[in-house]
Parts: sequence; structure tokens; C-alpha cells
Amino acid sequence: MHTRKWLRLVLSAGLVALQFATPVLGNGGGYVKGLASSGAFKPLNIEQVQMLSEKLDIDLHIEHAEIRIEYVLHNPGPKVTVEAGFPSAVAVDPYGEVDAEPMTMKQLATKLPLEAFELKADGKSVKTTIKSDDLKLDSVESLPSDGEDGGIKVKAWHIFKLDFAQGQTRKVTVKYRNPYFGSYMYVSDDSRISPLTLTYLFSSAGAWNGPIKQGSVTVKAVTANPNLIQFSHPKRFERDGNTWRWLFTDFEPTLEDDLVITTRPLCFGQSVYNQNPNGEVEDYSRTEYVGWGAVKNYEGKMGGKWELHRYDYKATASSTLAPGSGLRYDPQLLAEDDSDSGSSAWVEGAKGDGIGESVTLTLAQPAKLSRIGIANGYTKSEDIYLKNNRVARLDVSINGGKSFPVEVPDERLTSELFYFDLPAPEESVVSVKLTIAAVYKGTKYSDTALSEVVLVSPLEKEPKIRASR
Repeated sequence: MHTRKWLRLVLSAGLVALQFATPVLGNGGGYVKGLASSGAFKPLNIEQVQMLSEKLDIDLHIEHAEIRIEYVLHNPGPKVTVEAGFPSAVAVDPYGEVDAEPMTMKQLATKLPLEAFELKADGKSVKTTIKSDDLKLDSVESLPSDGEDGGIKVKAWHIFKLDFAQGQTRKVTVKYRNPYFGSYMYVSDDSRISPLTLTYLFSSAGAWNGPIKQGSVTVKAVTANPNLIQFSHPKRFERDGNTWRWLFTDFEPTLEDDLVITTRPLCFGQSVYNQNPNGEVEDYSRTEYVGWGAVKNYEGKMGGKWELHRYDYKATASSTLAPGSGLRYDPQLLAEDDSDSGSSAWVEGAKGDGIGESVTLTLAQPAKLSRIGIANGYTKSEDIYLKNNRVARLDVSINGGKSFPVEVPDERLTSELFYFDLPAPEESVVSVKLTIAAVYKGTKYSDTALSEVVLVSPLEKEPKIRASR
């Protein structure tokens, strides 16, 4: 769970907008983000062309998926021009930043295209245009909004035209980046975070002439945790390590066949603020109770698997980039959120790429740790993230012992963290040392950054959670 940056977020351009009303929950708020659904394209005007095959490849990352699809289409009839569309439904917070005016429909329209959407026919790029829609998808769950029932609506189509000669067969490829759909809500110190989901609309292919003759779906956990992944139709898939495959023939998809992949379960959390006796940096430190799969209902029952996420450490570094232009880069920022001032990362200060530089996190009292979560790089913006170095490999040492390597993905995370397990849960941890062993090169600067580190203690039983203030 990642609750360090509780802001109302507006996703970058390249997203279809749904007009979700951000829940206002007393002394709190929330936001909705991500691509709610996408799917196989369908013809809008004719039903003459057949879909001979569909090959769908999905690479699952921590906060997004990379989608690649290959279609083989056949026209058994006379010459025809097909107008078809690729659907998308995306949720963003229409209210933007806190206290900002709601976005107008014109502003929302600027977010229509899918991220990095590319369509080719027989290897050549095909021009697409955006057409708005208001098609409700009962197969995709969402929060109710403005008194309406839950459900996602397709708000746009990527429209294109293809010419087919009589008897012609054409290969069409589509690829795009798909941010997961999720809602993040909080009341005072409580947080309620929905599962992260990816939905692919097989049903949108139902308008083609006849069934899909044959096809395959391959899902690979690239940086997503493979042990957390769930499918809406689990019996269709066979797992081989971090890869799942489903082969089908004569498939006539309906709404029931839409594929929903969950990459991270829902959770409930509560922050606990602890007074710091030394008064350094801030007058408190923070820990968070996090229950994966926990749901707090009106009786206060939650369930789930619980952890304590610890930010109650003192951070020291072998070097730190000197402050400038009102920004600071000291290691204690790994446990804090000073993003309002623009300071939100530890940046090493040595010459070169920072290989061998380290940060040490020291707990006030020994604690059992099972895993560690990090946000790599300088995550304040995509531009700053890419301009600076990111960590490619860390050498991790517990209590000054022998270090072990951890490969770190090059992904800018805004709401989630990359977690890695300790080789064996450590019963009595006082310090954790993270040493930069390799980096992903920045496009402009040689400084290497980390934005957040959380130390995770497993809990044997559900904690007693106090009522929200």
C-alpha cells in the first residue's frame, strides 16, 4: 500500500475521462485513476468481415499493463470498406487538484486517446480519429456516481477505416499502455483502497461476422507480483511460472466473457503517528496498519492479512545532493511527504552515477521485518524521473550483515510500491542499508534518486483499529 501522497490526481493526457464524483468523506477525500477497460475492436456499420484469429499478449507491470493484439481479418464477400473502432473507458478525477473547479467537457475531451495507442494494417500505420460515446458496460464494476448505478461507460472509440477487396485477408495489430483501474479513498487516518484491475472487452468483438475462429491470450507478470494475480475466468488459463495462457476456437464472446485481471487485492489501512522524542525533522513519525483483503464494515469486522508498514526510522546517507532553489534532497524524505514544496526524494551527492553510495535506515527499537517496499527514482513527474538516474540494482544489508542483491524495475510509481522479500524474515532488525549497485541512466543528470522506502513487519493477528477522528 502506498498512501504517502494523498492528493487528488489528474492523470496525464492520453486518457478517456469518466465523470466520477470524487467521494468526499468527512475529513478526507480520494481519487479514481487508471484505465477502466479496453477491448477488441468491432465494426460499426457492417457485419461482412470475419475475424479469423485474435492473439492477445498482456504484460503486467506494477501500475500498468502493456497490451499487444494481432487480428487476422477475412472478407469472404464483395469489396467493402469497414469502419471500425477500438473502445476505451478511463477513470480520472474530474475535480483535478484539491479545491479546483471541476473540469469542463471540453477539458475532459482532451483526455480521450488511449496511452501510446498504435494501430497498423499489414505493417502500415492506420489513421485513427476519436469518436465519443456513452455505452454502459455492466460487466465492469465501479463506484456509483452522482446518484447513478455503478458501472463503466465506454466514452470513446478510436475509429479507423479499412478497405477490403473481395476475398482479401488482412492482418491488423494494436498496441497501447493500460494503467490499471483503482480507487483510493481516505477519511482522516483511514484509507480504503480498491483492487487494481485490468479489463479487456472481448464482448466488443461480437459484431464481426461469425465467431472468432481461433485465438490465444498470454498474460505475463513482468514486475507485478504473480502470486497476487487473479482472473475472472481462472479455469480457462494454464499457469507456467509467471505466465498464463488460454487457447480458444470458435469463440463468440458475450458480456460474460469480458476478461478482468486483478493484480493487487483491496485493502484497508490506518496511519498511526508517533511522537519523536528528539524532535528532529518533524515532531512525529508514521506507521501504517495495512490489511490486504480487509474490509471494514459497519460492525467493524475486517479480516484479511495484516502488516505494519514502518516509516518510523532515522535515515542517514553516505552523501546527499546539496539543496538548491528551495528544494532539499536529504534521506529522511524517504519516510516523509514533502511533495508540496517539491522535495520528495533522497538524491545522492557523489560525483558520477552514485555507484556505491548508500542510505541506512535505523529503527528506534528492534522489529521483525519480512519485506521492503520502494518507489524508485525521483517520482515527482515523468520528466524529472527520466532526467535523473534510477536504481537498477540495490545491495541490501540487514544489521550490517552480508548484503544480497535486488533487481529494481525502472517504473515510475505514483500510487503503488515495488516490494521485495527478505531472504528470511528477520526477527530483530535495527538497521537496513541500501547501497546503489547499478543504475538506469538519466537523460540529463547523473544524480541517482529514491523517493520512498517502507519497512514491512508481518502481524500474526488483526490489530485493534480505532475509530476515525
